[in-house]
Amino acid sequence: MALPFIFTSCEKDKIEGPSLNNLYGELSILESLNVVGDGADFSVGENIYFTASFSKQVDWQIKIKGLNSGSVKIIYGKSDVINQSNSTWDGGSTQLPFFIAEDCEVELTFDMHDDTIYKQLNIKGEKEYNDESTVLIADFENGFNPNFTGFFQAGCTKALTIGGAGQGINFLQQFGTCDWDWLIGYIDYYSNFWYDQQELLNDPSQVYFNIMINGDSTISQVSNVPNSLFKLEFYEDENGDGYYDANTEDRYDYEFDVDWNGWRMVSVCYNDVEKLVLASSGGNAVRNPSKISNVRTLLLANPESGFAKADVDFLIWSIGKPLLN
Repeated sequence: MALPFIFTSCEKDKIEGPSLNNLYGELSILESLNVVGDGADFSVGENIYFTASFSKQVDWQIKIKGLNSGSVKIIYGKSDVINQSNSTWDGGSTQLPFFIAEDCEVELTFDMHDDTIYKQLNIKGEKEYNDESTVLIADFENGFNPNFTGFFQAGCTKALTIGGAGQGINFLQQFGTCDWDWLIGYIDYYSNFWYDQQELLNDPSQVYFNIMINGDSTISQVSNVPNSLFKLEFYEDENGDGYYDANTEDRYDYEFDVDWNGWRMVSVCYNDVEKLVLASSGGNAVRNPSKISNVRTLLLANPESGFAKADVDFLIWSIGKPLLN
């Protein structure tokens, strides 16, 4: 007796790996770039987002540039559609200075494709960075607080300046040459005189110090490294008596080269600040943000290296993440 043979075949429900169309297909713009909310007022929490669709998944980039401020925001993704979920913008900047109320140029480009789409949008009100998750130290918009004391070497400059700021209108210029000392100058920003007086969260892993610095990347003719060295010193008042005692209380320091041109935001988590100075006969060797009584900023340079520059603006603490995340 002959038994019938039954043949079966197996099919995969899904194709593994990228589609041939995504790899080799031509890019067609199915829906051109559209700006939804093209006149947003970011100061009251409004947003802008973009829409577009394409014939294939592609790496895309949206670049928004302020026509007056020069600020830049970059949004990027990989998809065949741009929508609210992957392109919402709250008015923040990728490159300083901050945006202001202004017209902006929008440019959509694609990786490995020559297509470029242009649009424009208008900012009715700029984003407010100082909110319930921040503690503002100084922004210089109301001048330089004389309670922030310090010292600058003879012939070196510390000057409140109008125009060209990283945020707002005013910023603090700091530059000079000192051929007998590493110090150009320093400023003490005492917590009693910070713009905001609420206490910092006492979790160093969640507290970030942010400062805008304007550099000129001058290279030393002696050492062939950037001239400008910037230092942050954080002083903790362990016993709460209103004073820092170098013999019994902790200080935490952080240094970096200013090796760039223009404004840049420097953000450092307080948990990552190197503990360079520990009181010899006291202090608890524990980072306590809520006990910080003073932030000192110092501009330094090798006395043999010549000119150094590091203007500052918008010193602010943020909670949970850097200010520009």
